[in-house]
Order: sequence, then structure tokens, then C-alpha cells
Amino acid sequence: MRTLVWLLVVGLFALLGIVLSQLGALDPVKNGALTVTSPLERGLRAAASPAADFFDNVAERQDLEDENRLLRQQIEELTAEIASLKEDEFTAADLATLAEVEESRPDDEFLTARVIARDPSNLKERLAIDCGSDDGISEGMVVMSEGGSLVGVTSKVLDDFAWVTLITDSNSNVNAMVLESRAQGVVSGSLHDGLSMDLIPQDAEVEPGNTVATSGLGGTFPQALLIGQVASVRGEPQDVFQKAEVEPAASLSRLENVLVLTSFMATHLASP
Repeated sequence: MRTLVWLLVVGLFALLGIVLSQLGALDPVKNGALTVTSPLERGLRAAASPAADFFDNVAERQDLEDENRLLRQQIEELTAEIASLKEDEFTAADLATLAEVEESRPDDEFLTARVIARDPSNLKERLAIDCGSDDGISEGMVVMSEGGSLVGVTSKVLDDFAWVTLITDSNSNVNAMVLESRAQGVVSGSLHDGLSMDLIPQDAEVEPGNTVATSGLGGTFPQALLIGQVASVRGEPQDVFQKAEVEPAASLSRLENVLVLTSFMATHLASP
């Protein structure tokens, strides 16, 4: 009986609340509640705003990092492509120059080789090329630059590569001639001191700027291969010979491609 009375009372209040709500009698109560809770809501929003901004900034920063990473990758790929195109351009230019040398010497046969190493000891003026005995290279073959000037000779040949002793090496000696005066002598190398031409007759006219080329004497080199230019001349009247410093025509320290003269075989003349 008591439970039934309780349910009737609750139902009566519920019905009364619906009627009052429809009539607008509860609006002041609602407005009061909103007035009380609005500052609390604004406070909660203000407190939560830094946290929301923080997470928004973290997300934006991650997006920027991803975008920068992608841009850096694209820049790296483009830079690598540009470098490859430049290298192809330089290689094509070098090969074109080497082809011109071959065309200027139609009676000779050449093999184009790429420089792949230099003597690491700094005690010898040598470099390695990517052609060896499997390509028809043998010791003593003449090596020329892309401009057609003398570089050196092959001194050690293996199956797939060979060492070239440069004309600036201290063991290199080349019979040479000053083209303007036809004065002959021997061009020798020296460690870190370049080239010098010795045994020039005292009465020979030799001046800075004169052209020095191979004389062909001795059979080691063909005649008229360009060696370089006279840089300076030394000699006293009482000396038997003059001596000239020679600047190599080829940039020996910057060689990338060379020509091996395969049609010329050196002959070593025996002493009389």
C-alpha cells in the first residue's frame, strides 16, 4: 500500500513538471541553472584550450616535418640527377676530344682508357688505367692525353688494368727536340719538380715559349709527339750544355681519360 502511494506521488510531480514546463513556469529555473553553469563551462574550456592547441601544434609540426623530409629527398634526387648529367656531359666532351686526336693521326691505332687510380705513395708519378692485357695493352706502350700530347708509357700491365709511368717521374727520360731551333736533348722528370730538358748544346738557340716534342731517337717514342713548352733556360757561357725547364702540355694531375697508342711498338737499340 505504501509503495503504491509513493508511485502515485512521483507520477503526480512528474505530471506537474510537464505542465509547468509547457506553461514556461520553469524558465527562470533553467536560466538560473545556465547562469550558474556557464562560467564553469567557460572555465573548463579555457583550461582545456592550451592542451587542445598543444596537440594541434604537434600534429601541424609532424605534417611540416614530413613535408620537409619529402622536399629534401626530392632536392637530393634532383641534385644527383644534375651531377650525373654534368658528368655525362664532361665524359662526352672528353671522348669527342679524344676522337679528334684519333682522326688527326689516321695511320695510328688507339685504345681509349679511363684513369682509375694514382700511386698512393707520392714517391712515383704513376697512374692506373682501366685497360690491361685482356684489352691488348702491353708494357712500353705510349700513352697520350686528350689533347694529343705525351703523358707517359705503360710500365706494369695486368689482366684488366695497367700502370702508366708519367713523363714527370724521376725514372722517365725522353729524347726530345726544340722544334724552333731543332736543338736536341733529353727531357727528364723529377719528383715534384716537373720536367727539365738537359744536354742542349750551348750554341743552340732556345727561348721561353719554344715548343718541345719527341725527337724519335732511340726508338722508344714516335717522332713529333708534343711534350710541352720551354718555361726558362739556364746556362753559363763556360758550360758545355744548356738546361731548360719545360712545362708539360698535358694537365697530368687532372687526367681523366687517355689514349694508348697500340700501333707503335717501342724498340730498344743495343749499344754499339
